[in-house]
Order: sequence, then C-alpha cells, then structure tokens
Amino acid sequence: MPNIRKRVNVMKKTAVVMLALAMTMVASACGSSTPAPAANSQSGGQGAQSNAGAQSGAKPEEKKEVAGTINLYTSEAQDLVNDMIADFKKKNPKVDVKIFRSGTGDVISKMEAEKTAGKIQADVIWFADVDYFSTLAKNNLLLKYDSPEAKNLDKRYAYEDGKYYEVRQIFNVIGYNTAKIKKAPTSWKDLAGADFKGKVAIANPNYSGAAFQTLATFVNDKGLGWDYFNTLKNNGVKFEQSNGNLASKLSSGEYYGVSVVDFMVRNAKNSGSPVDIAWPSEGAVLIPTPVGIINDSANKEPAQKLVDYLLSQDGQKFFVKQGYIPVKTDVGSPEGSPKLDTIKVFPLDMDFISKNRDSIKKKFLETFADAK
Repeated sequence: MPNIRKRVNVMKKTAVVMLALAMTMVASACGSSTPAPAANSQSGGQGAQSNAGAQSGAKPEEKKEVAGTINLYTSEAQDLVNDMIADFKKKNPKVDVKIFRSGTGDVISKMEAEKTAGKIQADVIWFADVDYFSTLAKNNLLLKYDSPEAKNLDKRYAYEDGKYYEVRQIFNVIGYNTAKIKKAPTSWKDLAGADFKGKVAIANPNYSGAAFQTLATFVNDKGLGWDYFNTLKNNGVKFEQSNGNLASKLSSGEYYGVSVVDFMVRNAKNSGSPVDIAWPSEGAVLIPTPVGIINDSANKEPAQKLVDYLLSQDGQKFFVKQGYIPVKTDVGSPEGSPKLDTIKVFPLDMDFISKNRDSIKKKFLETFADAK
C-alpha cells in the first residue's frame, strides 16, 4: 500500500507540473499572436527608423552650414548694400562679408592694381561696368556658376552662360525738382534749356559706371552725340562723383534737373522730397550692374551663397523694398515704378563701348577739364 500511495503522489505531482507547463505555453502563444505597438506609430514610422539608426550607431545626416569670409567689391550705394548684406547674414550667419565700396572707376583701378601684384583680392564683384566683366570672363578670371536660383531666370540676365548675373535693373533717367520745375521735362535735350541753366548736373563718368554707360550711349546716338554734351556745357552743367550726391542735391533744390539712376529719385519721392522722374522720349539708359565670382577665389562656397541670395526670392523681395526693379517679376515692383514693357531704352552697344572706352574718356576730359 505504501508503494501504491507513493506512485499516486508522484503521478499527481507530474500532472500538476505538466498542466502548469501547458498553460504557460498557451499564454505565450496568445501573447505572440498580438503585435506590440510600434514606437511613435503616429509619426509615420519615424520613431522606428530612429530606433534602428540608434541600434546601428548611425547619426542622422545634418545639413552643412556654409562658413567663411568673403571680400565684396562694389559700387552699390553704401547704405543699401550694408542693409542687403545684413539681411544675407541673417540667413547665413557663419558667412562674414567684408565690403570695399567706391565708384566703379575706383573699384576697377583697385582690381587692376591687385592683378598686377599677382592676385585679385575680391571674391565677389558687383558694379556698373558690364564691359569690364566681359573682359574678365574672356581672360578666364570669372567663375562659371550655375546658381540653383537662376533656374527660371530670364536668360538675358545670365551673362556668358552664368559667368556673371544681373540681379536687379536700374535705368539712367531725368530727375527733376518739382518745386523748381513746374513743367516736367520730356527729352534729354530739355536739360540744356533755359529752365535748367546753371542748375543741371550729371555724375562724373570717370568715377561713376552708370554715368560712363550713359555718356557712351549718348555719344553713339546720332540724335545726341558730343553735340549734346557741348550744349550741356554751355548751360553750366555741374558734376558730382556719385549718383547719391546728385539725388541729395536735387532734393534740396540746389539742382533743378539731373541725369541720375531711377531708384534714387523714386526713393526720395516716396520719402516726401519734392522730386520726380521723367522718362525721356528718346529712351532711358539701361545700366547693367552685374555680379560675379573671381575664378581663383579661395572662398568659392560662401561666395556662391551670396550670389544665390541675390537671385533668390528673399533677395529679390529685398531689392523691391529698397526701390529697385527686380529681375524676377513674380516678387512685385517698387511703389511708383513703371511696367517694364512700357520703358523705352536705348540699344546697348557693348562692342562700341569696348572699342571706344579710352577715346571717349579722353575726349570727355578734354571737353570738361574742370569736371571733379
């Protein structure tokens, strides 16, 4: 009997163990049939991917922030270029921009001296002498850069297939003081009339790129030519080194009429000065003011960032804010500016300007020996 009881007890214990084991297996099977909730399932699986990356030791790729220092040589108005570069730096905080600003003639002289010494120190250049840019490009001194911001840019603003770009448009026009002149001028020849005698001024073309472009354009025009400048001389024409000086003295009434870039008069008028723009019947003078990168720049990447910005929507909108007519029409236009298709302009004969640059400047100095 004892042996029988012992066997029965063993069988009972075995049955209990087997039952417990069977229940455990059932519970485990039920658990595996229900998937565990994915981490961050509402984020479209990003959490799972992050976990996988963490398990593999890989770090998420970070967007590279461009850094460096670039030298900008420009003839742009000092206050406006300072404001624009400040906006650029908000978007590119690790790029420093050192600005050398002077008249186009001085900028070119500086570059020529540096070239003679062995290396142009500028990384980016931006001034009003498209013929000089063309010469640099022919000598392989400008970098061909296919800016992503130029993808939909009108091809006429991408010179020589992207070696330099137009980033906004300016025109030489007649600015006049509305408190002094009651009847708006309609022709360039009006500046040689009695209403403006002794009170008319232009910028010195040996200093201002816009003034030289205007001088060369008029000399090449059969209806104006050198005779036009002789009539201005007889009417007591004065000279200023910069368009900024012209605009300031026009607003004060020191000058009644000036040949000047359009945006300066437009900005002065919008600020309350008694000035206005006359778009002459012969046409306005388009003043190309391109931007380019020096080919052997040691800071190409930050230089490219600046060009990208100037062509970007942000840059173009900032130009409008500053009173310029942009090269991208979808960002609007400054208050008081005409529609582009209504602006009559003189033809741009770069071949004539290139071939006659020195002789034109020489004759100007002979005609206006007292030009400052």
